[in-house]
Amino acid sequence: MAKSKVYFTPAGATNWAESMIVKAKEMFYVGGLDKCIKPGDSVAIKLHCGEYNRSAAIRPEYVAAIAEEVKKCGGKPFVTDTTTLTYHLYNSRFDEINIRKCAYRHGLNPNSMGCPFIVADGFIGHDDIRVDLPNGNILKETYIGRALGSADAVISLIHAKGHSITSYGGALKNFGIGGQSKRGKYMTHLAMWGDPSDGIGWPLVNKQNCAGLDCKWHQFCMDGCPEGAISITDKGLELDYNKCRLCYSCQVTCMFTGESAIGFRDDYFPYAQIAMSDAASGVLKLFDPEKIGYMALMVDVAPECDCFPWHGQYIVPDVGIAVSKDIVAIDTACLDLIDAAPSVPGSRADALGLKPGDDKFAAVNMVTPRIQVRAAQKLGIGTMDYELETWEPVLTPQNIMKHQILEEAPTPTVLKKHYTYGHLTKGTGVEPFKRVKFVEGAWKEFA
Repeated sequence: MAKSKVYFTPAGATNWAESMIVKAKEMFYVGGLDKCIKPGDSVAIKLHCGEYNRSAAIRPEYVAAIAEEVKKCGGKPFVTDTTTLTYHLYNSRFDEINIRKCAYRHGLNPNSMGCPFIVADGFIGHDDIRVDLPNGNILKETYIGRALGSADAVISLIHAKGHSITSYGGALKNFGIGGQSKRGKYMTHLAMWGDPSDGIGWPLVNKQNCAGLDCKWHQFCMDGCPEGAISITDKGLELDYNKCRLCYSCQVTCMFTGESAIGFRDDYFPYAQIAMSDAASGVLKLFDPEKIGYMALMVDVAPECDCFPWHGQYIVPDVGIAVSKDIVAIDTACLDLIDAAPSVPGSRADALGLKPGDDKFAAVNMVTPRIQVRAAQKLGIGTMDYELETWEPVLTPQNIMKHQILEEAPTPTVLKKHYTYGHLTKGTGVEPFKRVKFVEGAWKEFA
């Protein structure tokens, strides 16, 4: 397979043309995402809307910027995400009512974005399209949110960040988890793979660590299982593996309340990455490859996923924006660019002594994220072999107004017109101004 193109622009700005929002708009064309769209196409802008109370999620300005460019191409954009499982005590996105409340709180609403926010898999996550995966490494079927799968074109707008289970959340995760309905998520979580006695896809129970009814969280643990698979008595914890469908609720509840009775098997994490790549291929099977484009925002790079209702210190400074038509290449490039960056002081990466070039997420999240890209490459949905082309804007009189709030004229010329019909001071009684005597160096009195 030939090298895939990945276009990159670094973070940082010193003028109008270098604004990250302006760069995102320009990269939309530099990377050829406009070529995905024909006039009249319904265009899904697939993103992770972020968890309630999390401030590291994708910012609405980026979303609005891409929606505006989709419209310029004649497309009809809508922003979409899917419902989740009950993976911890207070996650907000488990049904349509609450995911909308969460998205709107983050500013992802029709007024700010200029297009609708649609829950791809419906009210409780059962509106989906079944996709066979005969060549899947692990999964042989998956279920895609219907609104996503029914679009004419897709722009995958990715927030690059860590992930506590799959190590890294990028383009593959945006489809392989975020594009799946609830049934699809159960598949991707490996709840239906192997026998419970194999011990791969089911929770690890450390019965000796359970305090039973003396655990102050025991009622949360039992009540939080949607399948009624957990019972706790004075003798401790019992988990019925035949009922468990692996929503993560018991594991994450136990771990994040400081307990250790329920957790994950070490082997689960690499297998989860492989399954996620299989599931991502299910989204791609629903589209002409020329109708999908990827834009990754390597900003606010937190160690954990946007699924968390909090975030740790960012592990690297803002890196920039990448664009590609290859799902594997863009994830590989983002991982390489993040690894090449210095660690942020006070972050987990800094505490581990990670230097530029180190595999950041392998150290922070305990397993290399490159398992997912290798698995995806084996599926033939993209290549890790990429060519990085860096693009930087140049400020000129011709492009200074491009993508600004007034593209037809600089603001001072508009204000000059306003002045023509009544200056702010003329005839208002303000002039002459009262003045004080200027004294050279008087400011030093306050130094």
